[in-house]
Amino acid sequence: MEDTKNYQELFLAIGLDPKVVDSITKNKKVSHRLAEVVEAAGVTTATKNIGNLLYQASTKMPESITHHTKYLVSFVISEQIVKSQQLEEAIKYLSNVVRQQGAEHAVDEAEFKRESGIGVVYSDEDIANFVNKLYDENMDQIKELGHGFDFIKLIYRAKDEMKWADQKKVLDLLNKKKIELVGEPSKDADAKKKKPKPAAPAKEEKKEQAASEQAASTGKSILELVGRDLKSTQNSEELLKKHREATGGRIVTRFPPEPNGYLHIGHAKAMRFNFTVAAENGGYTYLRFDDTNPVKENQEFIDNIKYCVEWLGYTPHDITYASNYFEELYQLARELIKRDKAYVEHCSKAQINEMRQKKQDSPYRNRTVEENLKLFEHMRQGRFIENECCLRMKIDMTHENPNMRDPVAYRIRYVPHPHAGSDWCIYPTYDYTHCINDSLENITHSLCTLEFENRRESYYWLLEALDLYRPIVWEYSRLNLTYTVLSKRKLEKLVKDKVVDGWEDPRLLTILGLKRRGYTPSMINEFCNEIGVSRNGNDNFTQVSLLEYFARVELDREAPRTFGVLDPVLLEIVNYDEIQQKDIEAPLFPTDKSRGSQIYKLSKHVYIDRDDFSETHVKGFFGLTPEQLVCLKYGPIVKLVEIVRNANGEVQLVKVQAIHDHKEKLKGYLHWVSQEHSMDAVVNLYSYLFIKERVVEDDWEKYLNPDSLVVKNNAKVWKNLENSQVHDRFQFERLAYFVIDKESRTDKHNGKLVFNRVVELKESKEKKVNLGK
Repeated sequence: MEDTKNYQELFLAIGLDPKVVDSITKNKKVSHRLAEVVEAAGVTTATKNIGNLLYQASTKMPESITHHTKYLVSFVISEQIVKSQQLEEAIKYLSNVVRQQGAEHAVDEAEFKRESGIGVVYSDEDIANFVNKLYDENMDQIKELGHGFDFIKLIYRAKDEMKWADQKKVLDLLNKKKIELVGEPSKDADAKKKKPKPAAPAKEEKKEQAASEQAASTGKSILELVGRDLKSTQNSEELLKKHREATGGRIVTRFPPEPNGYLHIGHAKAMRFNFTVAAENGGYTYLRFDDTNPVKENQEFIDNIKYCVEWLGYTPHDITYASNYFEELYQLARELIKRDKAYVEHCSKAQINEMRQKKQDSPYRNRTVEENLKLFEHMRQGRFIENECCLRMKIDMTHENPNMRDPVAYRIRYVPHPHAGSDWCIYPTYDYTHCINDSLENITHSLCTLEFENRRESYYWLLEALDLYRPIVWEYSRLNLTYTVLSKRKLEKLVKDKVVDGWEDPRLLTILGLKRRGYTPSMINEFCNEIGVSRNGNDNFTQVSLLEYFARVELDREAPRTFGVLDPVLLEIVNYDEIQQKDIEAPLFPTDKSRGSQIYKLSKHVYIDRDDFSETHVKGFFGLTPEQLVCLKYGPIVKLVEIVRNANGEVQLVKVQAIHDHKEKLKGYLHWVSQEHSMDAVVNLYSYLFIKERVVEDDWEKYLNPDSLVVKNNAKVWKNLENSQVHDRFQFERLAYFVIDKESRTDKHNGKLVFNRVVELKESKEKKVNLGK
């Protein structure tokens, strides 16, 4: 208890948010590690930014570089490292040094600083020279292909080679240069390229919706997507002119996650839709953080979202925050009041809900404009306690759509903001902010999932009320997958209750969970391409086996083969000396032997899997029995000659004899590992997290699969895998595809390699039946 109190005092003193401190001190391991980092830094107090960076260092530094802790944090304390990206690159650099050159290798400080962006400054001239060089290298292809050239790859290179430059300047120059060389794309450029069928003009809403569904589901141009026919959607000629001047007539989309959790496979679908349709139509996409609720948001989630977007292969036109527009949003709220379209509400939340249900006006609805302006200013100045009052939009309390019944625009929260700091005590709501941000950023197509469909009317009402540009809004079905949950609330509960091992647990379909499970960006993106988007409803489920299919396709092509024995039984080849071929060559890729081979060295003692051995013969069993011969795959045929037991009667050793002249066809070809050339490993056999296909009930936790993780602590693998790196993938022949986990070579597993099962070699009918019960 005393330790917890001391930790709280220390962590508050270095500027961490009280809620973050409360969360940290609930975990002894995290608290101890952060205290070690603070001690290494040699400080007792710090600014909020330094404190946050120290906390990030404590959570992100792998054990392999903890001896560099004091060195790393010295650059944080001296404020040479001031951004999360710098810290991440610094950790990455140190990790690479240790992995490639050993823990004792001295750090090249000049190289460390360069890789971490310390003192790296790019002038406008530097950026211009880089962009010109980039285009010069590709000029022949650009002249030949024009708009058909893959300009996206230039952005990828720019981001990689100029990561410490002002990315907006780089991207603006890239786009400016592109227009100079090939001009603006013609209005029908995409139509000529893809030759889509033009959408038939339709006046009725159902026809428009059908056309939009067809366009999205068949991969047609985003230009064919049409929203509902609402009068409030219409832009004036003046608004359209300003909008076109700002965008250059290009398609502009946005991916707008709220930074209150980790991204999952559903977000990957939204990312794919927004980034791809814009890029394919010569446009661009913003990564915008809808960070209007400081109570639930923090830097950890912001950093995770940035990482996941980059890891999946996307480069935003710009990274923006709803909080960047807090001043504009505030002034627009004042304008709304001046137009008598908003009022300060003093009823409680319960009273507001009751009035909305009964379609009754608030007693404060008809306050004067002057009074509302004064009260709203007082809210801004912090003259009211939390929940004492709020600002509501004055729409229509009798409307059939509940979202049109005077939704809240601003509420009071005395919580500092992770991005905007402590400048504000009133924060705008999603309903107020989202549409205005879309308009201010000149989004042409606001794409969101169907649960937001009933907010469309309030979205357009607000923009019309303020005479702001109105984007096209189009909703599509959200992603539901079988045998899992994607609800942020449910995922958070699984993590909090320690049902899973954090947000990166390979059983979760978070982006980081999928990465740790062995999935690659291309697997995830191919899956998203396949399912597409439609308006079929939010109750439909996609089979998770489809995601697994794309993993198998890529792994079959890219994962080298090897053998692994999960539950070893030791064989002794009694006539080992008679075997002539002891160096056994096996292909890395059996379907393409030109891609190389490996040597399995046969020794007198070898391991096979316990599942491949039986003391009694059973029909349909193809393993080793007293009556049945088997082949050690690529090696000799053997027959059982003796079973040796220990004092407890357990099988200790199985003696076999190599057979040299067997002619009959065998059914059993077993994977194996030589004892002399083996090493110990841990193998995590991951299965579905739930035993029910569609988890929709309120008591969803009762369907958790108790066998979603089976750990094999005594597995044996070939010693030639000892230099494999985290995320390397292999096929264990006859078993499954595996990836090396980040906990490999740690004290937790006694220095062993840890393998996670990605997917089985084939979809298991047996598993499917069992899980469906």
